[in-house]
Amino acid sequence: TRAMAASPFSMENKVAIVTGGGVGIGKSIAIEFARAGADVVIASRKIENLEPVTAEIQKLGRRSFCVALDVRQEDQVKGLVERTVKEMGRLDVMVNNAGASFRAKVEDISANGWNTVIGINLNGTFFGCKWAGKQMMEQPGGGSIINISSIAGVYGSTMMSHYGAAKAAVITFTRELGMAWGRRGVRVNCIAPGPIETEGYMGVLTKQDPAAAKKAYDTVAARVGMGRWGKVEEIAYPCIFLASAASSFMNGETIVIDGGAPPQLGEG
Repeated sequence: TRAMAASPFSMENKVAIVTGGGVGIGKSIAIEFARAGADVVIASRKIENLEPVTAEIQKLGRRSFCVALDVRQEDQVKGLVERTVKEMGRLDVMVNNAGASFRAKVEDISANGWNTVIGINLNGTFFGCKWAGKQMMEQPGGGSIINISSIAGVYGSTMMSHYGAAKAAVITFTRELGMAWGRRGVRVNCIAPGPIETEGYMGVLTKQDPAAAKKAYDTVAARVGMGRWGKVEEIAYPCIFLASAASSFMNGETIVIDGGAPPQLGEG
């Protein structure tokens, strides 16, 4: 009940789903969405990561629940959208953020390893777009879908070629959906983050001894135009822009957020 018109960046009365919402970028998106006024449903494989985030969203005075799921399973993604609409009334924003990868030379990736990474990063995004899009096209007011790609999908990655290939496909799929659904009230855009300080990223680095980890961290920072890694909220704030009326004429686009990084950062 605001006397004045809401800011174009407001997410007041919007309902959002964030996959991979328990850690890192996804967790930050979920919390910043709630701060901007949205009710937020989060999902990922591990319920123990999700529950504290749901509690944090509820503390901000927003509605929230969490669901454990595997985004590779279409029926589970469909169920997530259906439960959200049943409990929250509609679905305004879908963030397809769940992702996973591992480092390996191209010639050392097994078919199973390849399919797992494609399954989570590409098929999971397809299922999220498909079922959120169907709902948004049926309801008054449409909706906004945000896919999270990576600079690995822009530049390629020699040590995560499966991930780079999947994330590149997400960028093209986003463009296709912008054209396919633009007249039907659904906007679909994408963000390609560069090196962001997340638990996952730091976990890969800290598998080495501390000195090697620090060297790897500093090497990446030195390559970035701004001379540092990004923070999770530096992806979450642009997501608010894409989720809100502030970006109402944007569709099918990918925003690269990498601090001014050269292509070799596609190493990821």
